[in-house]
Amino acid sequence: MVAVTIILAALVLLLMLAMIPSWSWTEPGEPPIVITGIAHTSESTGELTYASRVTLKNNGSTVYENDCLKAVFYKNDQKVCIVQTLNGHLLISSYHYGVRFLEGEGCCTPYWNPGEEMIADLSDGTFSPGEQVTVEIVDKRTGKTISKHTVRA
Repeated sequence: MVAVTIILAALVLLLMLAMIPSWSWTEPGEPPIVITGIAHTSESTGELTYASRVTLKNNGSTVYENDCLKAVFYKNDQKVCIVQTLNGHLLISSYHYGVRFLEGEGCCTPYWNPGEEMIADLSDGTFSPGEQVTVEIVDKRTGKTISKHTVRA
């Protein structure tokens, strides 16, 4: 009789667990724009120069007007650089202290399409290996953060 009661209790427990939605167990997904890499070496020599080239990817399904976005970079929770536009052509004529240039498919047209990457070549020494690096992507029209991602350099 005790065995039957234990088996019935186990079945009721399994039925109750089946009613809990599976999405409640999953971890949150990645933000729509993510850091996929940070390069610390010289492209030409391969030597460690703390180059601080940050690769960003449109990881979501939204097409963004890259001139309507700005990127705010943080090192260990301290703001270190603001890239005022993510349009590579418009960055050239803008004041861009702390960033040398942008390159890649995500910044060479007016739109940053899903799956496209861009590289923000920040000033050498901005990031060192092991530091916590955060990028916050802000819609300049609304001032709202549309993405925030943190990695270890």
